Amino acid sequence: MGRTELLKWIRQDGSNIVDRFLPLEARAELDGVIHDGRHEVDADAYLMFVSVRALLRKDGMASYDSDREAGQIMALLNG
Repeated sequence: MGRTELLKWIRQDGSNIVDRFLPLEARAELDGVIHDGRHEVDADAYLMFVSVRALLRKDGMASYDSDREAGQIMALLNG
């Protein structure tokens, strides 16, 4: 799936992407960061980022590349 298609899907049905692709440990990691209190976190953005990253990895993208691409997608969503 290309970046444009993925952005369109996220904009139309982002909650479904989170529901389908959110890694099991993601909520626990988010809770740890929030309870730590040293960082401000947009919980929805974090959950979307890790879900998009998981989707990209599921489609065969390497870990480093999926991190970078998910970051770029999030920047486009927030731009």
